[in-house]
Amino acid sequence: MHFVKKVPTTEEEKAARAKEQLKRSQQFIHARDRIVAKRDKGEYDDELLSLTQAILEKNADIYTFWNIRRTTIEMRIDANQKLQESSQSTEEEKKMSTQKLENLLSGELFLSYECIKSNPKSYSAWYQRAWILERQAAPDLAKELVLCEKALGMDCRNFHCWDHRRIVARMAKRTEEQELEFSDKLINHNFSNYSAWHYRSIALKNIHHDENTGAMRIDHTLLSSELQKVKNAFYMDAEDQSAWTYTRWLLEVGSGKEFLRPESAAPIELITASFHGNNTTLVFSRAVTIPFLLTFVDTEDTTRWRAFSSTSPNPTSSRVWQYLSDSPLKVVTSKPSDEITTWTELTDQPYINKSRLETIYDVYETKPQPEYIGELLEDCQNLIKEEPDNKWPLYMRTLVLLEYQPVKSHEEIIANLKHLADCIDPKRAEMYRAILSRQKLNFSVREQFDRILGTEHDQLVVRYSELTSLEGVEYLAGLVGTADFQGNQLKEIHRMVLPNVHNLTISENPIESLQPCPSLSHLKFLAIAGTQISSVAAVMPFFQTIPSLDRLIFCETPLVEKTEELRAQLPGVRLIPHWL
Repeated sequence: MHFVKKVPTTEEEKAARAKEQLKRSQQFIHARDRIVAKRDKGEYDDELLSLTQAILEKNADIYTFWNIRRTTIEMRIDANQKLQESSQSTEEEKKMSTQKLENLLSGELFLSYECIKSNPKSYSAWYQRAWILERQAAPDLAKELVLCEKALGMDCRNFHCWDHRRIVARMAKRTEEQELEFSDKLINHNFSNYSAWHYRSIALKNIHHDENTGAMRIDHTLLSSELQKVKNAFYMDAEDQSAWTYTRWLLEVGSGKEFLRPESAAPIELITASFHGNNTTLVFSRAVTIPFLLTFVDTEDTTRWRAFSSTSPNPTSSRVWQYLSDSPLKVVTSKPSDEITTWTELTDQPYINKSRLETIYDVYETKPQPEYIGELLEDCQNLIKEEPDNKWPLYMRTLVLLEYQPVKSHEEIIANLKHLADCIDPKRAEMYRAILSRQKLNFSVREQFDRILGTEHDQLVVRYSELTSLEGVEYLAGLVGTADFQGNQLKEIHRMVLPNVHNLTISENPIESLQPCPSLSHLKFLAIAGTQISSVAAVMPFFQTIPSLDRLIFCETPLVEKTEELRAQLPGVRLIPHWL
């Protein structure tokens, strides 16, 4: 225990303890061997129950012994069932057999209770308890719910107890509304009860969902009332993360922003489809497999598809796919809800889901800001003034601005993310910089949006924008042929997903090496001037996968000193080590 002075142990005491420990070990081994021997002989009798009980009372986590007890009890249940069905059994015999079985089950509940008292987080004991309740003729579920509430009062994060309570609530046929009231009770008692907030989110999902899709549907009235509840928690203890995490979940529920919600929550839509002379490129809002994407095209061929991903060199599921053929595919561009299927040819121009791209890159602020969101922003601002070193109100205000005012409040969003990364929460600096990088990318795309979607140019320019990653550019994989990311903070490019790029500039980035990048295999021009690449070995793994490269600019890099060595490795490439 903390703050308790340790008293030196004498050699005599050590020897006595060791002797006692040896004695207990021998007793355990003897009992264990006896249990195993009886199990192997099929002797599932009262002695076996007594032996396992004696050990489980001291160590409730030996799940093998609980298994043996369940087998023994199952045999008693089966025997009772046969006796009840037998025409030769008297009513008195049937009654006595049933009573004996109920006594056994009640005794098992008592044993699991004693085990849980000594070890509240014993999975095996909680499991055994639920197993028994499901086999009792009339389990006292009200009493069991009280037991769960008492256990959660002792430790509100005991997930074994939470799991058990879900089972009991289901058996008791409690409604989701009743479970919502239960979460209310716990939260009002302790705003820091993260498990209760989580339990509340599950109940809300089960109550407010689309019957057809299963997706959660949360309206303004519900959102407003839930935010009022967390507002009380904010002002009680603004440092506690439970209510802030729940608030973020509320924002995620109806968000159309990929960075605010898991990819699995996004609807699958075709973003772009384009023909590039030797391939048709399809870009989806979510990663899809070949069987799924075949429902969008006029071919059943599965052999010519190639996927590109930032996380795997050979993905089987991806947002970006190419069909390798000199002839363009036809693609389905109608919605699943449309009565008539619309096919679009890609010979003359690409298919572009403009409205979806506008959402992805925050081109317009089309989402109206409800009154309660304005109140949340104001509450966060007040808390920022009161507690300037608390990350939560600043982070939450930034998330809300990202959702409702990404264009109008762009400068504040960037400033907030920098402040969080550099001053308030440096441990999570990479997370904030990743969000910042995406916002900078969105800003640049917004400025070039109409030109990128036009047919005259295929260029994307994002210079000196503090990009730390290229997450998000994959949605433009079918539209960009020339990309310029000069002067950013990129340290690698092998995660880039722009398979139709032929001209790439990554000069003045802190890049020290180039790893193979499957999506850049058609690259013809590359500029790496001003990077930190210093050896031929640091770039050859990349160049060996780029057979079409014909020009390389590497001015103002340590690699200039290795020009002749590089020329020997790349005899067909025009090397430019100095500015003309």
